Formats: sequence, structure tokens, C-alpha cells
Amino acid sequence: MMIISWIPSSLPREQGYDIYHWSGQGQGLFLFDMEKRYTWNEDYNTGVKFIDEQHQYFFNIISALRENLNAVVCKDSASRIFFSLAHYAEHFLIQEEIYLKDYSFPSFKEHKNLHKEFIRRMIQFQVDYEKDVGETCRTMLVYLEEWFENHILKYDKEAVDYLRGKGL
Repeated sequence: MMIISWIPSSLPREQGYDIYHWSGQGQGLFLFDMEKRYTWNEDYNTGVKFIDEQHQYFFNIISALRENLNAVVCKDSASRIFFSLAHYAEHFLIQEEIYLKDYSFPSFKEHKNLHKEFIRRMIQFQVDYEKDVGETCRTMLVYLEEWFENHILKYDKEAVDYLRGKGL
């Protein structure tokens, strides 16, 4: 069960959030100032636009968490980070799973189970956050960086190679 669902883009702007426009999907909520991001490396791109967009979105969440830890303000920004992670899981992971299933990706069940574990960990981080803000933010950053390195840059790239071979 996901705690946060899609919020119309009109609501966050009134609360001071930036709106990021996702191509072909209307407006999507993007919670952080893009100028404060770490630099996206073009080597991270897969060549499939919607997957590259979701990977960039996730990369920006990591960057925001890292910056907030460095500024010792994780407590002030945690709700935005958790919201962004919930949005990532609810929209991008599901979209990716649909493509993998539709194209009969051989490791689909394993890939989907990795996504379930990711969601489970995000929910656990929310629970842990109530007990120890600082340590949870640091632990979550390590987990998200490992997810980016191992799942996104390796496993997702393999899946994209398969999808491209099937004509995507």
C-alpha cells in the first residue's frame, strides 16, 4: 500500500513547489529546484526517453537528499523526499513493469520483486524516520545510491537492451 498518491499539479505550486513537465504525460510534480542538482551524466541514458526521464527523476531525489544531509536539514525536507519517492514508485516503477510484461521480459518476476522490495524499504524508512531522523536520512541515502548504481545503471540497462531488441 502506498501512502501518497498523485496530487494535481495545481496544488503544489500554491505551496511553493516547482512543477516539472514530463513529455507526453501532462504536468507532473517535481519537488526540488533543478539548479541545485548534481550533474546528470549522459552515460546514464538508455536511449529510451521515458526510462531516461524516470532515472533522471530518481537521480534528482538522491541529489536533493544528499544536499539536505550536507546542510543538516533532512528533517525539514523529508516529507518532500518521501513524496517524491512514492511518486517514483507509483508511476515510474509501474510503467516500467508494464513495458517489461508486455514485451515478455524473461526476468520480469525477479525485476518486479526488486521493485516490491524497494517499496517495502521506502515504507520502512518512513517508519524509521519517526525514531531517528538523522540516521534514517543517512541510511536512506546509502540505499538510494546503491539502488541507482545497481538497479538503475545495471539491471535496468539490461532490461532496456532487451526491450530495444524487441523493437521499443
